[in-house]
Amino acid sequence: MKKTFYLSLLLGCLCMVGCKDDSTDSGQPYDPNRPATFTEFTPTEGAVRTRMYIKGSNFGTDESKIHVNIGGKRAKVIGTDGNTIYCMVPSRAYSGEVVVMMEGEKGDTAQTYTFDQKFTYNTRTVVGTLLRKVDENNESGFSDGSFDGEASVPSNDWLVFDPKPQNGGDKLLFSSNYYDGLRVLNLTQRTVTRLFPRSQYKSMHSFTFSVDGDTLFFPDDNGQATSSQLANIYYALRSENFRKIRPYNYAPCSYAMVCMPDGYKFYCCWKNAAVYRMGDNSGGIPHVDNDRVLCFKLDQLVATGGEQTVMILHPSGKYMYMFSKKRGAILRSNYNPTTHMFEGLTIIAGSLTQRGAQEGIGSTARFHTTWAGVFVKNREYVNNPRPDGELYDFYFTDSGNHCIWKLTPDGVASIAVGRSNYTADHQYSGYV
Repeated sequence: MKKTFYLSLLLGCLCMVGCKDDSTDSGQPYDPNRPATFTEFTPTEGAVRTRMYIKGSNFGTDESKIHVNIGGKRAKVIGTDGNTIYCMVPSRAYSGEVVVMMEGEKGDTAQTYTFDQKFTYNTRTVVGTLLRKVDENNESGFSDGSFDGEASVPSNDWLVFDPKPQNGGDKLLFSSNYYDGLRVLNLTQRTVTRLFPRSQYKSMHSFTFSVDGDTLFFPDDNGQATSSQLANIYYALRSENFRKIRPYNYAPCSYAMVCMPDGYKFYCCWKNAAVYRMGDNSGGIPHVDNDRVLCFKLDQLVATGGEQTVMILHPSGKYMYMFSKKRGAILRSNYNPTTHMFEGLTIIAGSLTQRGAQEGIGSTARFHTTWAGVFVKNREYVNNPRPDGELYDFYFTDSGNHCIWKLTPDGVASIAVGRSNYTADHQYSGYV
């Protein structure tokens, strides 16, 4: 009796399921003779790679016949069961229009539907490899050419965007291994080209453009801590496509240079991590800088006989940030337009004596090996002006912590990208 009851119950359930399936288009091919219906899409907001589900009927089961565009960008259609289209939000789908095109039997457009509601596209930081190729031994070398072909770049130390891109779009100049010359990445043409090899200079740690963007300056760690017998800054001209370098200034070894809008130039040296204003070079180039003027020394804040430091000028020209590979701190020096000098040195975030990986405000933050950085305009500061008028955050690399930091004008330090794969292999380094 019990067996009969359970068997009857099972058959009843199967009949109910069968009846329910018959009442929908699930599993049925697309019928071009009647319109597909579209009811909604979910979710209504998200970032790139968000899974989107489009609800309706008469979609068919062949995803190759369904084309979805979100924000004017083609979305990857992953599957359909007739009543639901499963797709992935593409990158840069900013405008948010959701359009579905149904393809007919002969490949023609049978139906196009545009939702009244728009998808709210949320931008987020995505990190990927721009250019790097490795062999079977996980090793890589330098090779000029196309990103999609033979081009290869194993490393880089300093990156600067060309302020006057011409003839083919955005260009990113970079140096590698301090000794391997200068190369340019053409992000529009997707090529890498070597401008010149290491020749006259000994060790290039950074480079910068002149205010007008037509001259490229290369400070050189010439190995002379106090002597002015060797060039410590070289230059190259845009008119020569930056192919030829010449000595610009003779002074002790240097690692970074700042060109001010008022014409003055500053550079940092090894001994006491000092910063100097270059003397009057109106007598001609190259200039033997025996009349350089001392602005300040890092040993005013912490004991040091000497170390490598770099400087990055704020877009306004009102101040610069300075940091060292030996110190887990970001320092600031303000520019006095009356005396034409950088005056004073203060710690904005981090510590000169302690290292670590700790987000925080001001002195509570901890960094490890700071080096390259850039000021980035924050749209929020533009739309909602700050009392101090500041428009930029500062992003900088930390090779010791395998990450990039974001530093606000208020000294709030947070990790922007990196250090994300610890849960996978308990290592912060690697490619993830």
